[in-house]
Amino acid sequence: MVKSKFKIGQVVSFSTTGAIGSKARSGGIITAIEKMYELKDENKSYYPDGTCMGELTTSKHLSKGKFKGYAYRCKTIQPKGYLPEIVTVEEFKLKEKSC
Repeated sequence: MVKSKFKIGQVVSFSTTGAIGSKARSGGIITAIEKMYELKDENKSYYPDGTCMGELTTSKHLSKGKFKGYAYRCKTIQPKGYLPEIVTVEEFKLKEKSC
């Protein structure tokens, strides 16, 4: 992608906004970049307390067509012997990993 902040193959860390995927992960390797769009109102899901589960999608046919940024598919970094998890993370939740 031309204007994406990160590149495929880059190592990134996840911001401390809680769990990424099914567990708390600290970082991963970008495997794909996708465009995010604003979700149509009829396709939104809500928690029992009335808050929206999410307002963005990578599926253009489910969206209003408004481009909102980039989503990154990442393979999480795991200790030896454990399988990585594939997660999709919004750009603002990623930071460049410093060595």
